[in-house]
Amino acid sequence: MRIVCIGAAPTSLGAAYRLNELIGERNKEAATTEIIILEKESIAGGLSGTVEKDGFCWDLGVHITYHEGQPYYEKAVRWAVEEWNQVTRNAMVDINYLYGEKGLHLVPYPAQFAVPLFPQKEKESCLRELKDRYERIQDSNKAPPANFSEWVDDQFGPTILRAFFEPYTRKVWSVEAKQMNHVWVGLRVAKLPQEKLEELCALDPEQIKNVDFGWGGNAKFCYPKKGGMGSVWKSMAAKLPNEWFRYNSKVVNVDHVAKTVIYENEVGERREEAYDVLLSTGPIDQLIRDTKLTTPINVACNKVIVVGVGLRKPIPPTLANFTWLYFPDETVPFFRLNIHSSFGDVTPDNDKYWSIMCESSRAIDDTCSEEEIRERVLEGLVRKSIIVMENVVSLWSITLPYGYPIPTIERDAELTRAHSELEKHSIFSRGRFGGWKYEVSNQDHCFIQGKEIVDRALFGVQEKMYKTGIIDSKQG
Repeated sequence: MRIVCIGAAPTSLGAAYRLNELIGERNKEAATTEIIILEKESIAGGLSGTVEKDGFCWDLGVHITYHEGQPYYEKAVRWAVEEWNQVTRNAMVDINYLYGEKGLHLVPYPAQFAVPLFPQKEKESCLRELKDRYERIQDSNKAPPANFSEWVDDQFGPTILRAFFEPYTRKVWSVEAKQMNHVWVGLRVAKLPQEKLEELCALDPEQIKNVDFGWGGNAKFCYPKKGGMGSVWKSMAAKLPNEWFRYNSKVVNVDHVAKTVIYENEVGERREEAYDVLLSTGPIDQLIRDTKLTTPINVACNKVIVVGVGLRKPIPPTLANFTWLYFPDETVPFFRLNIHSSFGDVTPDNDKYWSIMCESSRAIDDTCSEEEIRERVLEGLVRKSIIVMENVVSLWSITLPYGYPIPTIERDAELTRAHSELEKHSIFSRGRFGGWKYEVSNQDHCFIQGKEIVDRALFGVQEKMYKTGIIDSKQG
């Protein structure tokens, strides 16, 4: 069997790691299986890569790793990189706009847990609406929420929808909450149990400010001690057989009839790779457009502009203990800021320097340039008293044309339609944009998707991580 992978990012590396493991176990099926990974860049990593400038390391967005429920993934990344930092998340939300303030007004994350710290009017409304929902008798005949906006209203009420979820959704996703489905929420959006709310309401405001809500799998996370998150994938690729990788190889076409992938190498020569199984980790909308296996699919994404700022110490006391901050405030362009230097050794000298990384989402057709966003980011950081320009020693930015795969209302039906045609030709589209499902698009999710494709191809094992929606597929 011959498996060809498009892209040398976590999904393909998950497939390669699994095959290498099986070969090491002298598995008969693996012994007769070949894998080739085509990567347009000169190194592995893709959107999980790291860029270095002026001695500062910048990930392409906030990329961390946590191993809750994923021992296989943990084993793999620790095989790739030995030295890790374990970091306790300390995240806050800036709700200055609710108070009519210009600077920072931080409350603990997630915001729905911080309702007791909202302005009195919003606090009373939220508590009243939450109480009503706790006491409401569940109606089994009630139709499920039609969209994310209805889900939030059903779970928390209209006040917190208006005060937090609507503005923050616009900042992150570049669309309105009513344009998104709700099936993605899973562990991404925390529900607020009644007992937790009562516990919080019994505390005074100063106590609540110091509460560790500890919600989510990333309450404690791991990060490479050196080299940024990209060092994991670069190291993993280097430890796998070199002959499996074709770097500087840009895929230009997939011939599903001949079962070949056509690519251009670094000198512009066109080459072909035949496959029995194709694992495509590039955007599925492009794959459908290029193969023409079905009509174009109706899926949506936004673009993200990442801005990194390297600074001389000291770190402002207000930020010293935080890992990242969230910004529903529409007067600043970034929706999230992370104290990147709190993760690992990502500056020229962590005793002398620190770094922050800001993410700004924009609609695909937004005309604001990267340079304009960069200037607005700096202005916002100064206005919020997060930085002073005199301490800036390095500035870096990048535009990611594929930022977030938006879970639109139509998404799942459209993806099922695409997968139904692709899989007829042994083409499996997985990964962050290959699968286009935000809820399973973290690095660990993508890595396991690659691993499960190998198990499916060699042994007929059902996939568990990614669901195509095809009833007859090996996914249950």
